[in-house]
Parts: sequence; structure tokens; C-alpha cells
Amino acid sequence: MKRLTIILMTSLALSSTSVSYAADDYPSSPIKLIVPFGAGGGTDGLARAIQRTIEQDDLLPVPFVVVNADGAAGAVGTRQLLASDPDGYTILQIHQEMFAASAIGRVDYTPADFEPIIQVSEACMFVAVSEDSPYTNLDEMFSGINEAPDSFRQADDIGGATHFPSVQLMKAADVQWPVVPVGATSARFSSLQGGFTNMALLSPLWLERAAGKVRPLAVLGDERYDSAPDVPTAAEQGYDVTACLNRRYWAPSGTPQENIDVLADAIEAAANTDEVKEYLAESGETLKIVRGEELRTLVDEEYATFVEVADIVKGTPTN
Repeated sequence: MKRLTIILMTSLALSSTSVSYAADDYPSSPIKLIVPFGAGGGTDGLARAIQRTIEQDDLLPVPFVVVNADGAAGAVGTRQLLASDPDGYTILQIHQEMFAASAIGRVDYTPADFEPIIQVSEACMFVAVSEDSPYTNLDEMFSGINEAPDSFRQADDIGGATHFPSVQLMKAADVQWPVVPVGATSARFSSLQGGFTNMALLSPLWLERAAGKVRPLAVLGDERYDSAPDVPTAAEQGYDVTACLNRRYWAPSGTPQENIDVLADAIEAAANTDEVKEYLAESGETLKIVRGEELRTLVDEEYATFVEVADIVKGTPTN
């Protein structure tokens, strides 16, 4: 009888530790934040601004360590998160590149495999043409494409986070155009400036960087830019398409909610400091905190819009 009792107690103890990672003393060891891109980019910059503030202001009782895991458009670092224990000690920061890779089947995970911790920022793209382009609004551009489809090309990152809203624009306008796979934002601007392509989606930071060199036709957000109040949104022009990069923090599915809340509280406090707000402003991003059920609902809705056009994305002509 004693032996049976010991076996049962041991079994229960092992069972409880294998299914629950919640702990009253969380966090009690360093927290690793995976940045699935190289050093120096926007994702890395925000991660390190948050890290500095958390440690300077003692927002967590343990070190908050940023680790870069670049590769496969964010998939390498994202898979590292999935391979970690759901205990809140390994987390990830990434934008909608996660949706893009999943929607077209480039990876075998979906947002349902993660727990969203918090969204910190938003940067809505704009439709840009060169300053000498004949187009001044979306209707003119779409009419021009219909009249001479072989003479129009868009610079983009094939299968990337900006390719999906580009296809949503095609669908809304009932017109299709070829995409030149040039890569990230700076490469898209260079292609546009060099006359190799006719249009690109650029981040708001490029309003200032490319002033006098590109013409913004539409803001792909819910509101006009404060810095360019004369540029209407796509929705105002009759095309209900948005394209905003939202930097979010994630944990593996199954991470205890109490641990998620501790992390979200610390990251939100850091994001609301002058240092991080200044970083966001300099990066052309705005502070936009979303967390809890509101964030999960937002993630599910956004991912559904990516899945909806995934087949068109995969079939987009390139030239």
C-alpha cells in the first residue's frame, strides 16, 4: 500500500509539472526575446529600445535579452520559438511576415500556434509612384494599367508581407499587374527611382526620405498621415485596403496567461516611455497598444485576409 501511494504521488507530481508552467515567482530567470531578422532593421531596433527601457527602469526582475536569429524571412527565429517551452522565458517579436509565410504554405505553422502577448506599434504603408509619374490618384493609376498593362510593373517582395495588400488592391480594382521581385523597402525605392518599376508600397518613413522623388497616391491605413494631410486613404478613394506593419510580441501556445500578463505589462510600460516613443517617431511608426482578447481577434481577422488572397499571391505574374 505504501509503495502504491508513493507511485501515485510521484506520478501526480510529474504530471503537474509537465502540463503547467505557471509559477508564483515568474520570472525567476532571464527572458530571451528572439528577433527573427538581422541586426539594424526595424524589428531589431524596436526590440532593443524596449530591452534598454525594461532594464534601465527595472520593469522586470530578471535580464531581458535580445537574440537575433535571421533566416528564411523570419521563419528560422519563429521556429526557435515553437521549439521552446511554453513558459514565458522565450518570446518573439515579428510583424505580419508571420502571416505571409503561413498563408502561402511556406511554413507549417499558423498564428494559432502562438499566444499573442502585445502589439506595440503600427506603420501603415502608402502607394508610391515616381515624382514624374502621370498618376495623381488610384483611379488614374488603375485606368492607366488597363489601357497599357504591359508597361506597368510594381516593385515588391514576392510572397512577403506587402505583397498581400498589393494583391488586395488588384482585387479591389479588378485589374492585375506584374510584380518585380526586388526585396525590402529600400530596394523597392531604388527600383522606383531608377525607372525600373512604376509603383511600390513604402513605409511612412519614406515620405521624408524620398521627398521630391516619389509621389504618394494613397495611405493604406484608416487615417491620413499627420505629416501628409493632403494624401487621402485608399478607402477614401473607393478601395477598402489597408496595409499596416504591426510589431507584436508572441509566446508559444499554451504559455500561462499570468505569465503573458507579466510580459505584456512590462512591455507596455516600456513602450509608453519617452525613449521608446521617440524611437517610434524617428522610425515612422506610431505607438499602438493592443493586447488580450482584442489582439487575438485582430490577429485572426488579419490572417483571414491573407489566406483569402493567398492563391492569387502565389499566381502573381513576375516580370
